[in-house]
Amino acid sequence: MAKHILMINFPAEGHVNPTLGVTKAFAEQGDHVHYISTEKFKSRLEGVGATVHLHRDLLRTAHIEPGTPAGILSFLKIHMKTSLDILGIVQRLSKDIQFDAVYYDKFGAGELVRDYLKIPGISSSASFLFSEDRLKILPLHPESGVPFKLDRECEELLAEMKEKYGAAPDNMVQFMNNTGELNIVYTSRYFQPESERFGEGYYFIGPSFPKRKGNIDFPIEALKDEKVIYISMGTVLGNTEEFFSLCIDAFADFEGKVVIAAGEKADLSKIKQAPANFIIAPYVPQLEVLEQADVFITHGGMNSVNEGIHFNVPLVVIPHDKDQPMVAHRLTELQAGYTVPKDKVSAKALKQAAEEVLHNEKYKKGIQAINESFEDCLAMKDVMARIGEFIEKKTK
Repeated sequence: MAKHILMINFPAEGHVNPTLGVTKAFAEQGDHVHYISTEKFKSRLEGVGATVHLHRDLLRTAHIEPGTPAGILSFLKIHMKTSLDILGIVQRLSKDIQFDAVYYDKFGAGELVRDYLKIPGISSSASFLFSEDRLKILPLHPESGVPFKLDRECEELLAEMKEKYGAAPDNMVQFMNNTGELNIVYTSRYFQPESERFGEGYYFIGPSFPKRKGNIDFPIEALKDEKVIYISMGTVLGNTEEFFSLCIDAFADFEGKVVIAAGEKADLSKIKQAPANFIIAPYVPQLEVLEQADVFITHGGMNSVNEGIHFNVPLVVIPHDKDQPMVAHRLTELQAGYTVPKDKVSAKALKQAAEEVLHNEKYKKGIQAINESFEDCLAMKDVMARIGEFIEKKTK
């Protein structure tokens, strides 16, 4: 019998894109998928069979400095306000729809929605799982040692959550670490650090890359038969103009094409004039560009890293925060990526790093080993069967 599946996510590329394959699989087996997201992701989610319900996009234009207490507080408020928006939509939908399960991201409102609806919850991890020891170093964790205090606005938002929906997080780190009895992880046990810590409630299914709907005006033909360096710092980081100018200094004489995905927040007028071998755009069709790329310079977000691995592109990683240092460390450990610390970035360092991964075969071999481990992961039909069994067991 067809089920009603509710899907909750954090509105960022690295969180939504990994769920496209699962969304498509639910829809193809006849389930009704209701996905709560933002306008930015509407067409691609509808393209894989979901009915999309929209909330405000508070993340898209936010400039976040994650390394500061003020930045952490701003990020937390985005989580709280977005969670309130999502709970409001859930309250409205649940008047007409009896949901069978909620499938939710590690980030955001997932456990709050599960507890509000009192239905089975399935956690979805777009990145590496954090052990309890690693969780304690997250800035929002009460034992992290980071000086952090909720302000009045946070207290009011939490009170509104409790009053309207009877839901409240156990602690603030829940907004970055929703868990479930069943946990779907979009990587392999081989790539996951300390994977032996995670038992039978964790299914490592590898990443999936269904074709995304949407027309992006990008000259992909210009990359054919060229050496290509692709540079992207993701969609959350702000103030990237200085870094992109350094990239122009580093690769001005590169014999090939250099593609920079600048992101919507970057002010292109603040990036120095680039030579003709550069293509700089706010948004780039990443999968299509990676298919042509020879080097990928990235912040180390898991989604981007997985996509680079999928196309066997050597990685230069400049980690900033959250899971990125952990991802960079694991890539270095498996000889699949070269890390440049963010405080050591210069035109010379970028050029040296690109040369290293271009010409040292060990990086290709390291990436190939991870790629093969992705191919050995649980097949999607088996994932769907296990999710179905879990929902049936919990609803008996």
